[in-house]
Amino acid sequence: TAAATGAATVTVRRDIRVAILVTGEEVQSAGTALDNAQIWDVNTPLLAAAIARPGVEIIAISHIGDNRQDLARELDRLSRVSDLIVTTGGVSVGEEDHMPAAIKQAGGRIEFAGVAMKPGKPVSVGRVGQALWLGLPGNPVSAFVAWTLFGTHMLGCLTGTTRKRPSRRHVITEKQIDHKPGRCEMRPTRLIGFDALGRQVASFGQATHSARVRTLALAEGLVMIPAEAEALPKGSLVEFIPFRDL
Repeated sequence: TAAATGAATVTVRRDIRVAILVTGEEVQSAGTALDNAQIWDVNTPLLAAAIARPGVEIIAISHIGDNRQDLARELDRLSRVSDLIVTTGGVSVGEEDHMPAAIKQAGGRIEFAGVAMKPGKPVSVGRVGQALWLGLPGNPVSAFVAWTLFGTHMLGCLTGTTRKRPSRRHVITEKQIDHKPGRCEMRPTRLIGFDALGRQVASFGQATHSARVRTLALAEGLVMIPAEAEALPKGSLVEFIPFRDL
């Protein structure tokens, strides 16, 4: 194609290098036997599949326990070879949530920590060395929602593929939505058809459970419930963010 247009040279750039760091002593690879309080690692395959796309290379997948020194060393190592580090877990406020301190110990900085959203409230963004850092919550649904809203945009900016127009659109609710005001809520959603006016109808659960990954497998995207809403009646217009266009 270049020769056909008479171009003797073209400008190219390398793939964006992404590292995934999953934290938590309790997290074990699928296929292994679990002891008390252990869980299988869902975030690694979930994020690897979500991140994979042309122009992106996943250069490392690491698993580190709840040790601040180990986390800081691994963050420092990954920051020297990555453009984006995506971590899961360790960004809340529990005794074993060491990620913010590890970021600072590795010489990084945190731009913001925590967003008024559900699920995914602890999501954090910063930088370590030359690499951007996206800190996702540990629960899989929370991690995927936060990746959808923040990670895809960050990766789009790095690869130069950010959409000029967002893929989100409006749909109507199949039933009433009850909601506790204070945080914007994202609910996994299926599109089940059209109403008499040709508007797409969204079906969703009555609540969002941050560890129930089956809801993601059945969903086509997310509906966004405004933070100030107490209830939205059946047929309300809500914003829909599709997964397939990301």
